Amino acid sequence: MRRAAVGVDVGGTKVLMLAEGPELEGALTRRVATGPATTPDRIETAVRAFLADHELRPTAMGIAVPGLVEDGRVKVSDVLPRLAGWTGTAADWGPSLLVNDIRCALAQETAHFPRSATAAVVVCGTAVGSAYLSEGRVLRGARGWAGEIGSLPVPGAQGVRRLDELAGGAAIVRAAGLPPERVHAALADGNRRIEDIVHAAGEVFGLALASLVNILNPDAIRVAGGTLGYRGYWDAALATARTHALPELWHSCTVDQIRDPDLVVARGAIRLATAAADGQSWVRQYV
Repeated sequence: MRRAAVGVDVGGTKVLMLAEGPELEGALTRRVATGPATTPDRIETAVRAFLADHELRPTAMGIAVPGLVEDGRVKVSDVLPRLAGWTGTAADWGPSLLVNDIRCALAQETAHFPRSATAAVVVCGTAVGSAYLSEGRVLRGARGWAGEIGSLPVPGAQGVRRLDELAGGAAIVRAAGLPPERVHAALADGNRRIEDIVHAAGEVFGLALASLVNILNPDAIRVAGGTLGYRGYWDAALATARTHALPELWHSCTVDQIRDPDLVVARGAIRLATAAADGQSWVRQYV
């Protein structure tokens, strides 16, 4: 058996498993599809298969989940509702740590930021989530749930809707009436209706970014997520954010995409789980 740290990024459309360590020639990854009916048993089966197929023994395992985590247990997950109550642990996995997925991205992306940094990480995938540092400390909220920007109320022609319902990847797929791959194809073909849907979603996401700039006055906002891959989405978001943020706050903040977005959550989960296994106290603010 080869020893390695393992990160498991559980999302609304996939589970991404990552193993890294000095006993491996390189990083090992595997993706398994998920959906609203996904259960903890299915995720655990996928993880066990990944470990067995690569003959891995985890030195630490970080499990990143979309939704609210409290006392080491999933409280609620909008995109994967059957995860409620899951602790993300199994006797044969070794030391493991269950953390909100965006908190994992925050831990990874800000690892080399100045210790006093104020920053936000926003991930726009199936839905939208965020996590924040305020002067180097994780902004947790009263019960550790701060960051549910996807539930931000947004007024519009159809009444007040949540940001998730207007700007997330699931919202674009629903409005287009097409699966993601066909949305990409339609954009490549210059389909005006689909372009308008993506542009409108990007604008709403940009308003959320402007709100974060105006409220938090951060040094940096870093953004990731599969929805940014829709052509025109990020350009619309960035232009809208720049227009609606206070100029002084905007110019004191860098807003950019995360450079290695596919692995940022899994690597953040590994970083947190490894530090927790080593007894490092700074991890507590993330869980």
